[in-house]
Amino acid sequence: MYTYTVYQSVLQFLQNTLNLYAGMSLGQLFLAFWPFLLIAIPRYILSEIVILVLSLRREPPAKAAFVARMQNHPPLVSVLLPGYNEAKTLETTVVALREQSYPNLEIIVVSDGSTDGMGEIGRKFARLGWVRYFEHRIRGGKSSAANFALNAARGDYIVICDADSTFDTDSVWYLMAEFYRPNVTAVAGNLRVRNFATNLLTRCQAMQYLMSIGVGRRVTAWFGMLFIVSGAFGAFRREALLSVGGWDTGPGEDADLTTKSRVIGGQVAFAPKAMCMTDAPDKWYAYFRQQMRWNRSTVRFRLRRYRWMLYPMHRPFVWTNVLGMLDVVVFQIIFAAIFPFYLIWLYDAYPNLFWYIVASIMLLYVVVNYIHFAIAVAFSERKRMDLRLAIYIPLYGLFMGWWLRTVRLLAYADEWLFQSSYKEPYVPSYVQEQSRDINPW
Repeated sequence: MYTYTVYQSVLQFLQNTLNLYAGMSLGQLFLAFWPFLLIAIPRYILSEIVILVLSLRREPPAKAAFVARMQNHPPLVSVLLPGYNEAKTLETTVVALREQSYPNLEIIVVSDGSTDGMGEIGRKFARLGWVRYFEHRIRGGKSSAANFALNAARGDYIVICDADSTFDTDSVWYLMAEFYRPNVTAVAGNLRVRNFATNLLTRCQAMQYLMSIGVGRRVTAWFGMLFIVSGAFGAFRREALLSVGGWDTGPGEDADLTTKSRVIGGQVAFAPKAMCMTDAPDKWYAYFRQQMRWNRSTVRFRLRRYRWMLYPMHRPFVWTNVLGMLDVVVFQIIFAAIFPFYLIWLYDAYPNLFWYIVASIMLLYVVVNYIHFAIAVAFSERKRMDLRLAIYIPLYGLFMGWWLRTVRLLAYADEWLFQSSYKEPYVPSYVQEQSRDINPW
């Protein structure tokens, strides 16, 4: 009886909505739904077209030849594991790296002032010959530890990853294969949520990783617009890292380094089969803090440090760099800033239709999110795991469109007004102060 009542209520709501829209002109409908029509739909359609085109392409012969040469003479790859208080996860990560099918790896662990016993584990692995271990007695931040490991590295290729991640057996091979193009200086790995089944928050993040990274980064890489190699799992040519001075002080040091690698003329590739499983925050406040930190860095680097990339008079001026920057600035920053004003205007222009329009937009997003989800699952390496997320797609629009957009707005405003990224405990304060005004670009 209860289910039937709900069903009747939904039908009545839909009927009322259609009747109200029937009295609106095409111009009024366009104004009411313009964010969905001009921003969401084109991006979704473009993503699906690119993914389908990629699925029909064969592997380039040059890539197969490059992999064959590596199989005969695999170059040394240095895997950097900088970490702070990672005693609980370091062993799992090192074991996962030692199980890689790539035959010529060195693993460099740097404990960055850890106080939880990470040092004892690192020294034990060093005695076993599993890793090369170093430690900072005083914490200097992830960038400091990563740069120390880089200077100690002997490989021509560098893989950076977090000390709380695990990897599919062939992940390093898939990263390395993308260097078949000489102008590729960095390769992004594919990230997935290992603890997705913990609660609703981790499931929402799993959907975000599946669609935003698994699909989104394929698309931006195809257009030559990828601007992020995550610090959780990615690879670089060693000479490119050294030429740009390695990692600068974070947070956001991974996006900063990727941008620097593009500034020197390099391209960034994406290796969708190079899978890295990482734990996502399972508490809302922890997730809030993480997103505030990540999104502050968007303003810090996109609108401050590298805004000159948009100016034609500056060199190097590269159209793919401009488009990649605009993709972030327009769709993440400007649209997020406009959205509250759109809602205010919508309520003022259509007070009687406001909730009908909002509900209609949310319903439309559910439909397109299911289509996007289906495409993402079709190209996923973990279809069974991903299909378990299907029932949560109706909540994904709330999570991304309302919760995450609100957090982004707070982060953008906070960074723009107060430059709070320079006060983040993610990096020791004395390091932040020393690097605040350094800008080699």
